[in-house]
Amino acid sequence: MYIWSFILFLNPVTVAMQQLPSQEGEVCIRIPAMEQEKSVVQCTIYNSGFEPVRMIPLQGGHSKGIYTLQVRTLPPGAYVLQVGARRLDIHLE
Repeated sequence: MYIWSFILFLNPVTVAMQQLPSQEGEVCIRIPAMEQEKSVVQCTIYNSGFEPVRMIPLQGGHSKGIYTLQVRTLPPGAYVLQVGARRLDIHLE
């Protein structure tokens, strides 16, 4: 029982997605679970009405699960980014 607790504690997949600082027109996100992923996973960006405004395929296996997405054509505001079953509220300036 203690061994399982220790293994789960060390598993980086349990770390949530997060938005990182980025340049204008870009969104930099960290998805720790994607570092272990071997295939392409769909990333969808939704507007405040939860309508899809951008779909971006993400290749798994990036170092530390860090991705930079180009969003120059999206107006500033609040969005929801979804990768698989994971969701992250993001803000574009």
